Amino acid sequence: MKKEDALFQTEFFRRFSHKRCFFLLAATLVCGVFGGSAAAVCWELFRGKQAFPLFFSGIPVPESGFLACFSTVLLNTLIGLIILFLLGVTAFGALGVPFFLLCKGGALGIGVLYFMASGSFDQVLYCALGYTPAAAVSTLLLLLFAVRSLAFSNSLAKAGFSSRQESLDFQVYFKDFLTFLCFSVVAALAGGLLAVLCGAILK
Repeated sequence: MKKEDALFQTEFFRRFSHKRCFFLLAATLVCGVFGGSAAAVCWELFRGKQAFPLFFSGIPVPESGFLACFSTVLLNTLIGLIILFLLGVTAFGALGVPFFLLCKGGALGIGVLYFMASGSFDQVLYCALGYTPAAAVSTLLLLLFAVRSLAFSNSLAKAGFSSRQESLDFQVYFKDFLTFLCFSVVAALAGGLLAVLCGAILK
């Protein structure tokens, strides 16, 4: 990748910051957030408990303690990274990666709107202080790795349909995946602490 095509110029982050892919996937994620929010309002998902609003949204419940909040954020991020990693080693990542981010954005939109729909100041404050920071960091991790996954999938597809040999370094791709797993642990620690702290303040 050329340096001018990347948002970051360091060797490591250049693999995750192809400008066109990053902004395209970011737009897909934002569309998912607005789409999920609109669907929740139009279909009245929160009336009569027709939908579980926290499903796949990664929202920790502060009353359950630090370990539960930490594991909620971590598990949600790990599931997303694993799905993106597997999509990257297929030739169908060009469709699968944007679709996953669209669904992820929809789940985030429904989860945030759930707090807003409650009408409670405590719920809105918890959403702003206890959930949003952790969700933003974990979503950024998923977005950056989605760029890497999409690029690797495209290279894999070119290698399959091209007569000339394409350069595919699966070992580097796997190391990048492990690195992002480590980042997700740090994000989950911060998210768990924020959720518990915010829950203690609102008691």
